[in-house]
Amino acid sequence: MNKYTPIFMDSVRNGLSHLKNAVALKERAIELLNTGEGSRAGCLLVLPREIEANAFSCYFGKQEIANFKQYLYLSAKQRIMRLHIFPGESYLVSDLFTVLVSDNSELIEWYRQCNSMYYPDKATSDGDKDNPKNWMFYRYQSWLALNSRWDELGERCERVLAIKDEIKKDRSYLIDHRFYLALAKGDKAGMENVLEEKSLPKNRRIRYEQESGITRDFIDSYATFFAKLAWYNGYEVEVENPWIPKDWLPIKPNDQYDDVWEFMKEFDIWQPFAEPWTKFSPRLR
Repeated sequence: MNKYTPIFMDSVRNGLSHLKNAVALKERAIELLNTGEGSRAGCLLVLPREIEANAFSCYFGKQEIANFKQYLYLSAKQRIMRLHIFPGESYLVSDLFTVLVSDNSELIEWYRQCNSMYYPDKATSDGDKDNPKNWMFYRYQSWLALNSRWDELGERCERVLAIKDEIKKDRSYLIDHRFYLALAKGDKAGMENVLEEKSLPKNRRIRYEQESGITRDFIDSYATFFAKLAWYNGYEVEVENPWIPKDWLPIKPNDQYDDVWEFMKEFDIWQPFAEPWTKFSPRLR
């Protein structure tokens, strides 16, 4: 038994209790999407979270990993559907966590190509992917890692870590750049050290409020995403910590993923974005 197991089990019980109240809007959103009524964008904002709550209930309540990945697939595809409505809308690192852990290669490939959020209209967005002190710099790191662009990722990590004393906001995210730098260098031991450090109680407390209300009692979603990234790139990192579920890390897609509802069955994620975003459209290769 890991020394953190008792704390972890208490946290899981609290999380499962919380999720019982997290799925009330799901059926109504599905009904509106199937009938083409209400706000499509609004439903696709709410529904992926409800489905993700189902996924965590499924895994931590019943230990059903295939159904867990199926639910993550549904959640990730619905987020893609919303991005087709708002192609320039920023997505979170936690969205990449969902798609990567689903092990669905088509959705992962779509996100690997989706970079529209990193080229905003400067008149309407404060995002700057090249400024180490800007929130978008951090988001872009995850996209570079997803695409195995190691030279660029490593150089950016070294740039932000070189000015770490100047970083006043979100200093707790500096450790993430240390992981990305180890990943860019192929330093497996370095990756494992950072993952273990990120999962320490003191560091979990610091980042607790940055976690999703769905994930926070079950996992460290950033550490789990990083560990999955490592496995995705051939580095089978090992960390004895319950906040990073071991059986999520191997690349084992389901034999089949089902769209389930009509509004999803009729949607092709590879259709181009509407203008003026068409040039950013991911393409089926």
